[in-house]
Amino acid sequence: MDYMAILKKSFAITIKNRYLWIFAILAGGVGSNWGSFSNGSSFSDKWDNTINQAQISNFWNNYGGIILIILCLVLLLGFFWIILSIISQGALLGSVEAIQKGKKHNFWLGLNYGWHKFWRVFGVGILLFLIVLLSVVVLALPVILFVIAKIYVLAVIYGILIFLVDLVLWLYLGVVSPYIQRLAVLGDHSAWQAIVSSWDFFKKNIKDILIVYLLLIAVGIAAGIAMILVVLLVGGLLAALGFGLYLASMAVFWMYVAVFGFAFIVFVLILGGIISTFNSSVLTLVYLELTKS
Repeated sequence: MDYMAILKKSFAITIKNRYLWIFAILAGGVGSNWGSFSNGSSFSDKWDNTINQAQISNFWNNYGGIILIILCLVLLLGFFWIILSIISQGALLGSVEAIQKGKKHNFWLGLNYGWHKFWRVFGVGILLFLIVLLSVVVLALPVILFVIAKIYVLAVIYGILIFLVDLVLWLYLGVVSPYIQRLAVLGDHSAWQAIVSSWDFFKKNIKDILIVYLLLIAVGIAAGIAMILVVLLVGGLLAALGFGLYLASMAVFWMYVAVFGFAFIVFVLILGGIISTFNSSVLTLVYLELTKS
């Protein structure tokens, strides 16, 4: 396999087909950060002194409908975003395959392809999640039971052994999951068939798979170093300009901060789309090369 040719081809695909960036951004899915809250006694005392049942009831009567509407809209948007993410994953894979094979391709054709592969992508994601969840249950449940029964030595021994087994499983799934998805979407396997056949695919092509991952890591490190240098240079100039505006006018300074903050968010999204498109293109081209008949 000509690894450098695949990297160059993936770079060309990424630069020339900017609509793929949209699929890559949307394919990132939905992330959530759950914060934890600590309730100290002083906070509790203040709460009791300032908030009573009547105030809570009045607040809910006045704003409860609005809160429920907002929650419903957030849930609806989240649901829509998840669906769009799943479609975009299939669209990105199908578009790169079409480009590689010289077929007609554009944003709408890719979106249509992703729509038709929705259940394949969804099925792979659900099955992989269930496999990981089952592995965690097999690890945690017996350990909890051993601890409850006060059989601590057996709990430690079992926990260590099963954790090592699970760790191997998680690492394996992390390596092959992109190819499982491609076996299902591009290879027209069912989700379960893709998972089962991924083992033979991995054993047969383990050298190429690992070399490609190492190359992607090297490219990522090089790109990260270059980006840090660019950010330091550009960020330094923008910070100097911002300081000058701060001294001149606070109103103009905060407008500058708002515009720069928005521009930075857009920049991060676009950069993430470019990187994800390149990585996905590399893995897709490798898959097509390895499955070439």
